[in-house]
Amino acid sequence: MKKINYLLAMVILIIALSCSKDSELEKSFGNLTIKITDAPMPYSQFMEVNVTIDKMEIGNSTDMNSFMVLTDQQMKFNMLELVNGLTETMVNTPIPEGEYNTIRLYISLTEMIMKNGDSFSYNMMTEGFLDNHMMQNGVMINGDTRTVDINLELPLMVSDGGQSECLLDIDIDGSFMLEDVIYVNMGMNGGMMMNMSGFTFMPNMRFVDMSTTGTIMGTVHSDTGNVENATITLMHDGSNYTSTHTDANGHFSLIGIPHGVYMINAEAEGFIMSPTENDMNMGEINMMDMGSLNIDFMMQSEN
Repeated sequence: MKKINYLLAMVILIIALSCSKDSELEKSFGNLTIKITDAPMPYSQFMEVNVTIDKMEIGNSTDMNSFMVLTDQQMKFNMLELVNGLTETMVNTPIPEGEYNTIRLYISLTEMIMKNGDSFSYNMMTEGFLDNHMMQNGVMINGDTRTVDINLELPLMVSDGGQSECLLDIDIDGSFMLEDVIYVNMGMNGGMMMNMSGFTFMPNMRFVDMSTTGTIMGTVHSDTGNVENATITLMHDGSNYTSTHTDANGHFSLIGIPHGVYMINAEAEGFIMSPTENDMNMGEINMMDMGSLNIDFMMQSEN
């Protein structure tokens, strides 16, 4: 009798394990790709601005147990290489179908290397962030674990067999707080040289679903040619949403822009906006889902 009960128990266990495996196999998955880009800083004296991310997770802010690891492979990015629409893939992996609204980053180190060889670093594991609070664009700093949670502007829906792509945009100019900055005039040749004692790191980031966002691109012109290193700022609800700088040909690109109403502005050292040739960019601009806008600027010399 005992032998029969033992055999019966084994059969039940095998059936249960089989059902469990079948249940795992029946789970539906979609593929998630996350790319990183930079809202850059205007400082031309830097050769590298590096961010080291040790781990990434995704989940829902309402359920702390929902977070799952996307990657625990340490990644180091020179953010100065990811400007004007250039991106680098951080994650490309299947995840269970469902709704997600938060990405979690484990950032261990940030670093700034100047062209003159000076190097500065900021270790989050020992120095921590400046404060623990909610910042703009839905960034939440978790003081206990030195992690950063970034809320998606709209929840990400991952469907069975679907392909989802998101963008992590790190605002370098707004994240790296330079300390004891001194500008020194270089004399007869003009220009300025910058000295600093270090920096602190306060993450200013945004995380968006690329399936519904659009792109704004254009060129900054002047009476002497296209303008390099002009600052392009996109404003939303009175706050700086993102920014970029023109390349050597005066071109710029802002990617991952959700639908909505924005204001856009261009600034360049030694130039002012032409009062007669910027009618198309002086007022509100409307971005539609997956839209593409071309906006040019005309500048004139201050002198």
